Amino acid sequence: MLLWSLIGIVLFLIALCEVYTFRTGVPTVTSNPSVRRKMIEILKEEADRHNGPLPFQILDLGSGTGKLALEIGRALPDVVVTGIEISVVPHLLSRLRKLLWGVKNVHFVRKDFWTYDVSSVNAVTLYINDAIRARVAEKLKAELTAGTLVISNESHLPDWTPIATHDKIGLLKVQMVVYRQP
Repeated sequence: MLLWSLIGIVLFLIALCEVYTFRTGVPTVTSNPSVRRKMIEILKEEADRHNGPLPFQILDLGSGTGKLALEIGRALPDVVVTGIEISVVPHLLSRLRKLLWGVKNVHFVRKDFWTYDVSSVNAVTLYINDAIRARVAEKLKAELTAGTLVISNESHLPDWTPIATHDKIGLLKVQMVVYRQP
């Protein structure tokens, strides 16, 4: 009986993830470990150059289960990392992971990105698919302040000019594109 209950819970959680995938058009996908390390390297350089009155703030757009946000927070303890995720199950997993990892400078918000104000961040990380790429690019272009860094895992943002492209990262030969809001 317990086994069937556990199977039922797992199937319910999977179905809930699929509902949000259908609703948003975006599945929960984890960034490659090599890409995460490269993103952290770039963010560290950027945070080291930051001299503002407030801590350096990073937004992990569509943070999923929180792996990237937590790795950034662990590697860069003086920055503030916010992971935003609308899907219930990955959001809950990210909060659980945060408790287990004990990372204090990372916060997870369950909210729709389209209504979230991104204007106060210094850097954005994202891993998006073709279905929303143009819309995300427009929102970031409209709301980010000049000089904000955007690191995109495998996605070229329409109407944005890359400042750097990193090809063939890791075993999967992933591409990462870096932008700066003009």
